[in-house]
Amino acid sequence: MLIKEVCRECKLTKKAVEYYEKQGLIQPEKGENNYRNYSEEDLSILKKISVLRKLGVGIPDIQSILTSKNKAAALSRCKYLMNLKLQKTTAQLKGIEQFINNDNIDEELEYIQSGTEEFFTIKEKLVQAFPGTYGIYLCVHFGRFLNGRIDSREKEDAYHRIVDYLDGVDDPDFSPELLEYLQSCYTEIDMEKMNSAVIAAIDNIEDYIENNQDTLEEYLKIRNSEEYRNSTAYQIQQQFLKFQQNSGYYSVFLANLKILSPSYCAYMDKLEKANQQFMDKFPQSKDLYR
Repeated sequence: MLIKEVCRECKLTKKAVEYYEKQGLIQPEKGENNYRNYSEEDLSILKKISVLRKLGVGIPDIQSILTSKNKAAALSRCKYLMNLKLQKTTAQLKGIEQFINNDNIDEELEYIQSGTEEFFTIKEKLVQAFPGTYGIYLCVHFGRFLNGRIDSREKEDAYHRIVDYLDGVDDPDFSPELLEYLQSCYTEIDMEKMNSAVIAAIDNIEDYIENNQDTLEEYLKIRNSEEYRNSTAYQIQQQFLKFQQNSGYYSVFLANLKILSPSYCAYMDKLEKANQQFMDKFPQSKDLYR
């Protein structure tokens, strides 16, 4: 089946179908004329995606639903999260209504603290606590691990330790030139895509090393070169390392993030094992962070 027929059957645009293919949700075959040929299975998946998107389900959740062995459980999780979102919106609307009828700001703050806080994800709370680029930086690097809620006293304590740490720590002492370079890098890099690639690599580190050995050896050669050690990127790396080692980044921030987010804790466990395998295969990598 060609893409025009697929679009008509699934009530989707051509761009939408191409996007879902790029996300790996479907894998149509290509014919001799390079036209994509969509199978009945592709069509079925696209219909499910079309329905789920119209129900407000995001792409990451759709990926989980389509690959889950227990689709009912995956859908129930989405329903649960939507219910929480509905409760949060209802509580916020009530707060706005109260604010319209009563401009007592102290009472409004008390309501916000007691009536809506429980519905916010950890990510949302951190963005509110640290508006601007600081909050965006946290979400870019750790956002995928912060979609849960604070549902225990242990997590509550860990969250407050993180906020106190972030609010009190001095920023890395970058020169204006280094800061401008760093900001330009963040503009050019798709961090979400890069983070996804890292997670995919550590999930199967042996295959990743085997399939990319030549590229990794070339990368390590560049990173250990004198030319790189004289570069702006190396200067930034060294300042970040100094900042992390001297600021409590590992002992306070990351330690409490593991308590706050079980998914981050599991990720770090995988990362440490992958790093060890990587260093065993490439002993020269131990010189990267000296």
